[in-house]
Amino acid sequence: MNDEERAYNLEEFAASAPTPLNPGVTMAAKVGVAAPDFEAPMLDGTMARLRDFRGKRHVVMMTGAVTSPMCAFEVPAFNQLHEEFAGRGVEFFLLYTRESHPAENYPAHGSFEQKLDYARDLKRLEDVRFPILIDSLDGKIHRSYGTWPNALFVIHKDGRLVFRSNMANHRELRQFLEDLVAAEQAAAAGRVLHWQYSERVIPHEADQATHRRVYERAGPKAFEDYWAKRPENRNRWP
Repeated sequence: MNDEERAYNLEEFAASAPTPLNPGVTMAAKVGVAAPDFEAPMLDGTMARLRDFRGKRHVVMMTGAVTSPMCAFEVPAFNQLHEEFAGRGVEFFLLYTRESHPAENYPAHGSFEQKLDYARDLKRLEDVRFPILIDSLDGKIHRSYGTWPNALFVIHKDGRLVFRSNMANHRELRQFLEDLVAAEQAAAAGRVLHWQYSERVIPHEADQATHRRVYERAGPKAFEDYWAKRPENRNRWP
């Protein structure tokens, strides 16, 4: 591994600082401009390229890993959204990133082959039914969009990033995709459209049961790393 790969693959839970009042400043990719291009292998060995969807399909990309509780929580709903919107011009991907809670059973990645094995485990353990992209060992794609463990992005088929969130939320995504598809239908019917830009910050309730299940899967270190950063929650949450 080179220095950049080691720096990206953190060996412990890293959320030691409080979330800034404007989480948007922590996300590299900006809404309204061209989304960072990417090319990455999928679990079946084929390559996925963002540019291949230009003019054809919108792209939804959620980040995650086998030690990410929030990813595990969102997968069932994203499976359903994938099934519903696949025939409506929307492509879904899960971008496999670094481990958010590396521990004894799933330590920080030391090789791309190890990362690939962990991605296979995520697919099997959480029944991921949409394609998983494997980011490079130095997290090139993840860093170009924003290094949150379970972030969410929507890229319009014209190439622009039109939605981003530091935490995936299937309810919010469903509404956005319904609006996106409705706008396409209105444009096709010749109606006049306005482009709207909006931002919001809203609390996102954490699911305790899923967090505990994924921490247990990762290993005892996952609990200790979290409690070291959040001592007020020791033996109470998750």
